[in-house]
Amino acid sequence: MLNGIFQDASFLQLLLWISGALFFISLVRIFLLRRQNRRMLQETLKMEKLAAEQQAGIITSHHDTASWRAKMQRQFDALRAELAVRLDQSERSNEHAQKKLDESWQQELDAARAKIRKLEAALSAAPKPEAIAKPVIPTLPAMETLRIEALEAELTAARAALTTARQQNAALRLSSLMARRRQSAPRRSSMRTARHG
Repeated sequence: MLNGIFQDASFLQLLLWISGALFFISLVRIFLLRRQNRRMLQETLKMEKLAAEQQAGIITSHHDTASWRAKMQRQFDALRAELAVRLDQSERSNEHAQKKLDESWQQELDAARAKIRKLEAALSAAPKPEAIAKPVIPTLPAMETLRIEALEAELTAARAALTTARQQNAALRLSSLMARRRQSAPRRSSMRTARHG
C-alpha cells in the first residue's frame, strides 16, 4: 500500500515537474513572442512613416514636375511666337531686298541693252572697210577700221557683261529661294514639335 502511494507520489511529482517545465517554456515562449511582436509593431510603424514620407515626396515631385512642365510650355510658346514674328519680319525684309535687287538688276540689264542697241546702231551706220574709197591720206582707213574694231570689242564686252549679269541674277534668285526654304524649315519643325508635344 505504502509502496503504491510512493509510486503515485513520485509519478505525480514527475508530472508536476513536467507541467512546471512546460509552463516555464510556455512563459519564455510568450515573452519571446511579445518581444518579437513589439519589434514587428515598431518596424511596421517605421515602415508606415517611411511610406507616408515617400508618398509626400512623390506628390511634391509630381507637383514640381507639373509646374516645371507648365513653365517650360509657357517659355516654349513665347519662344515660338517670337520666332514666328522674327521669321515673318525676315521674310518681309527678304522680299523687300529681293524686290530691290530685281529692280537694280533690271535697271542694269536695261542699261546694258540700251548700250548694246546703241553700239549695234553705230556699227550698222559705220561704213565697211571695203566700201571706203581710198582717201588722200592713207592712214584714215586704218583709223576707221580701228574704230569699228573698238566698237565691236565694246559690243562683245557688253554682251558678255549682260550674260554675266543674267547668270548672277539667276544665281541670286536660286540662293534667295534656298534661303527661304531654310527659313521655312525651322517653322515646320517647330510646328511638328508643338503638335507632338
